[in-house]
Amino acid sequence: CPWKWYFRNFLKLPEVKGVSLALGSAVHETIEYILKEPKLPADKKVEEYILEKLKGEGVNDEKELKRLSKDAFVSVSRFVKEFYPKLEEDRQSERALQFRDENFKHLLMYGKIDLTERTKEGSIIVTDFKTGSSKTKGMIEKQDEENRLSSYMRQLAMYSYLVYGCEKKDVATSKLLFLEAPKSDKNVLYSTHIDKEEIVLLLRDIKDYDEGLKQGTWTERKCNYNSYGKHTECEYCKLAKNIF
Repeated sequence: CPWKWYFRNFLKLPEVKGVSLALGSAVHETIEYILKEPKLPADKKVEEYILEKLKGEGVNDEKELKRLSKDAFVSVSRFVKEFYPKLEEDRQSERALQFRDENFKHLLMYGKIDLTERTKEGSIIVTDFKTGSSKTKGMIEKQDEENRLSSYMRQLAMYSYLVYGCEKKDVATSKLLFLEAPKSDKNVLYSTHIDKEEIVLLLRDIKDYDEGLKQGTWTERKCNYNSYGKHTECEYCKLAKNIF
């Protein structure tokens, strides 16, 4: 939804985080904490960190804290057991990148990658940690009616674009890891290689969106809100109607 970008990213209106978002943030930050430690922290340290992060997200009810802490620890433990041992020794968490593209000199391209790994052969692997329900390969790779990338593919394409812009090296493998996926979920990890076709589509988006913002036509774009069967109205379109 173009209004979602307008209110959240441009005006930066404050929003109250729901319980599921608080849980997701705590899981995400705990994974980052583990990755930045020189050695794997003990379970007790991890549990304490999760509790601290949930309180920081505004969760104060004792029963809710206990439930969410347990759920978060299950997700983190799965990451530690199934994925942590397979990580490359040469890795960097929360890597910030920025550069200027000659084709968009007025824009600073910036992004932060959750995890960057380098193999002994020099190949680059990037991983973005996702919270919430997992997505199938079809959902991730499906383009919309304008033949634009999904938000997931656009994000991975942006990471490849940033890495190449800063290092002049291609990303070999791009991954999405759905941290809260249940143990039986086969879609917990999505892996792909971003090629030139995705980068071309990304650059088209940057050009189109930049022009739409400069010309004041951005908010005239179609809203692509998906209620996933709930038949609810886009809250940002509704807000725009009430204000304008």
